[in-house]
Amino acid sequence: MSWIRSKPFLWFILPGFVLYSLFSVYPIFSAVQISLNKWDGIGKKTFVGFDNYVELFSNPALFDQLKNALGHSVTIFALNALVVLPAQLYLAYLLYSKIRGHRFFQAMIFSPQFIATPVIAFMGTLVFDGNIGVFNKVLEAFGLGEWTRPWMGIPEFGIYIVWLLVAWSGIGVGMIFFLGAMKMISNEVIEAALLDGASYWGRFFRIVLPQIKTTILNMLILTYIFAMTLFDFSFILGGASGGINRSVDVMALFFYRISFGDNSSVGGTTNVNAMGMGTTIACVMFLIVFVVALLQVFVSYRRTED
Repeated sequence: MSWIRSKPFLWFILPGFVLYSLFSVYPIFSAVQISLNKWDGIGKKTFVGFDNYVELFSNPALFDQLKNALGHSVTIFALNALVVLPAQLYLAYLLYSKIRGHRFFQAMIFSPQFIATPVIAFMGTLVFDGNIGVFNKVLEAFGLGEWTRPWMGIPEFGIYIVWLLVAWSGIGVGMIFFLGAMKMISNEVIEAALLDGASYWGRFFRIVLPQIKTTILNMLILTYIFAMTLFDFSFILGGASGGINRSVDVMALFFYRISFGDNSSVGGTTNVNAMGMGTTIACVMFLIVFVVALLQVFVSYRRTED
C-alpha cells in the first residue's frame, strides 16, 4: 500500500488502462487464439495451430483474394498519399491565408463529413451512371461523347470510383488537421518572412511545411491505417462479394466475406471454418497495419528529432 501511496498518479492511469486492456488488448489476444482454431462460429473449436495461416497463403483461391484485396487497399493509400494529402495541404494553406470567403469554403469543404456513407455512395452512382450520370453528360457537353462509359459497370475503374468517393467525403478532415497546425505557427515568423520579401509560395515551402512536418507525417500514418481498414464504401457499392470480378474488394471486406459469407451470417454454406479463417485474415490485417505504421512512426520521429 505504501508503494501505491507514493505513486498517486497510478490512480489516474488505472481507469484508462483497464478500459484499454478490456476493449483493445484482450480482443487482440482473443483473436490470435481463435485464429489457431478451426471454428464455424457456433460449434466446438478444434485447435489446428498455424494451419489456418498456412492455408491462407497456400490455398490459391484464398491467396488470390488476399492479393487482390491488399492491392486495392494499397492503391487507395497511394492515391490518398500522392493526391489527396497534397490537396489537403493546399486547401489548408488557402484558408490559412484568409482568402475572401475562407470561412464559407472551410464549411463547404468539410461538410461532406456530415453526410452518411450510403448517401455519398448513392450520389456517386448518380454521377457515374452510364445512362443518366452527370459525368457522362459533362463529357458530352464538352464534345467528348466518345469518352462516355458505363463507369459503374467497368471492373477496371471500380476501385478508383471508390477512391474518388472516399477522397471527396474525407478531404476536409485532413484539411482541418493541417489548418489547425498552421494556425499554431508563430505570427512573428510569418511577419519576419514578409519583411524579408518571401513570396506566397516561398512562405509555404520554406516556412509552413517545415513547421508542420510532424503533422504531415502523423496524417500519413492515419491515411495508411484508414486505407487498410476501409470497408463501408466497398460494401455498399459492391456487396460482400466485392463487386464485379471483386473490383472493389479491400482487406476489411475480404475479412467480412470469409467470416460471415456472401449471404449467410455464419459463413455461407461451404465454409465450416468461417470464424477461424476470418480471424486469421483479421490477424494478418492487424500485423500489416501495425508493422508498417510502427515503421512509419519510427522513421518519422527519428527524422523529426534530427
